[in-house]
Amino acid sequence: MKVATASDSPGRNRAIDFRNPDNGAWPIMAIALLLIVQFALIFTHAVNWDESYHYGQLYDLATGQPLGALQTLYLRAYTWIVALPGNAIDHVVIARIGQWLCEWVTLAMIFVLARRFVDRTSAIVATLAYLATGYILQHGFALRADPMVTAVLIAALALFTRSTLGWRGILGVGLLAGFAPMLSIKAVLYAPAFAGIAWLRWCEFGRTGKAALRFVAIGAIAIATFAIVFALHSAMLAPKVAAVDGSIGLANSAASRMFFIGRPNNLGSLIQGILTGLGLTSLVVAAPFAIAKRAGSRAEKIALAGLLLPAVLPFVYENTAPYFYVFMLAPVAVACATSVAWLRPKIPAMVMTALLVALAIPVAIGDNRTTIDNQRRLATELDAMFPAPVAYFDHADVAPRNFKRNPMLTPWGYRGYLHRGVPVYRQTMEREPVPLLVPNWWVLRGMLNGSDEFFLPEDAKVLRENYLPFNGPIWLAGKTIAPGPAKAVEILVPGPYTVRDANVVIDGVNHAIGAIVLLNRGEHRIAATGGGTPARLVWGNRIEPRDRLDFQATWVPF
Repeated sequence: MKVATASDSPGRNRAIDFRNPDNGAWPIMAIALLLIVQFALIFTHAVNWDESYHYGQLYDLATGQPLGALQTLYLRAYTWIVALPGNAIDHVVIARIGQWLCEWVTLAMIFVLARRFVDRTSAIVATLAYLATGYILQHGFALRADPMVTAVLIAALALFTRSTLGWRGILGVGLLAGFAPMLSIKAVLYAPAFAGIAWLRWCEFGRTGKAALRFVAIGAIAIATFAIVFALHSAMLAPKVAAVDGSIGLANSAASRMFFIGRPNNLGSLIQGILTGLGLTSLVVAAPFAIAKRAGSRAEKIALAGLLLPAVLPFVYENTAPYFYVFMLAPVAVACATSVAWLRPKIPAMVMTALLVALAIPVAIGDNRTTIDNQRRLATELDAMFPAPVAYFDHADVAPRNFKRNPMLTPWGYRGYLHRGVPVYRQTMEREPVPLLVPNWWVLRGMLNGSDEFFLPEDAKVLRENYLPFNGPIWLAGKTIAPGPAKAVEILVPGPYTVRDANVVIDGVNHAIGAIVLLNRGEHRIAATGGGTPARLVWGNRIEPRDRLDFQATWVPF
């Protein structure tokens, strides 16, 4: 069975003709331009906290550390990067190139899928509208599962829509649909898109039992694919029990906190996304009217509505940070091709192209190009300070060669931590030395400034009392000793300490400035003997900054 597709009028838009303002050459040229601009952003866009987290997972995978099986499969494509020269920031940049190529697949599949419903030029403009959206330009290459799972899912939808669903098509759709959840469990959010296409294809096949069996076969292949890939991936992780248990925990957590009713947690990101993606936003607003007015079957309109439906996810789905829009907007862009086709009689492709590019270029020009160099300096400084790995606390694993010992402090992370009510920070410090704290998130910074909103009081107390600012965003275990008589001081981070600023007496023994004192975990009686000058005990053997860092310059929320 051959599937009918929308086509251009004879001879129209096929040739490259820049004299024709409605020719597809204009959006093609714009796509090429924006891909070049985006390639430059790969090297200059600041590494966001989620990329730090995923690079930490990549490092753990490459070095055989415990890791959950879900949402980590895509990292296998990049384990070789860890062995390359450079620091974590350099490695993230290299991995971004691979993610950028995944975006190429997504762009191609948006076009292929859109061609099922509209003419060639409208499909190209819709593809451009996706790429020209601010969040896509800035995060389409991010080191996280979104670019890869989006490419796989859009390819599955394109094959599901455009193939005759013979045994090859059934196998292909099933394999892709089963593989996608291993890349990211949020692949289930494409269910409306797949349901709409399934209804369209069932209607095209005459709503027969034989057609229904094709969909059953696709579902069976998808389930089998997921199970096999999960088993193989889990078996290669170390240790296996941790990989499986961690994945079950992740799935349960996601299922229990995935959706919400009320004000979006990421309302600021949503507003910024609209403002930096006004082109596609306008097409989204027009899409319901365009779908309703277009010629075509009811089944086609249902399929297009299913593709458009992910646009409402920021209003019901919990985790919609800017990089989520890479995933969310791909099927939406396909549905918006109908808006383009509806508007083109009044607004030719050249004008649409110019508007989309005009809205995209300021995003690229205004992108922060200095923070990534500061982040690289921080990574280099941490590698130099700790040639042997140590345990540490931070937000999202900014120092992956070391051992992060606290949960990531996203809303999911700190809500789960507060709900459990276990003082994991103090327990960790009682179990092993944790000499490093990197307060690279507003939640941590607020705690150090006296807020207990996101920390259990016991944990907030030990963190504030056992770490001192050292070099910008780097804090080391330490104590400030006020002048006066000896007092009992609890040391929770055992190890060598450097005496700074004033002499001290520790457990009856004098130590001059610059002395190295080995302190065990527990209570010590300490006094500063420098007259009116407080003394500091700073963890480490006379560690000195190699590069003076600025606290704020390395911190980027997204």
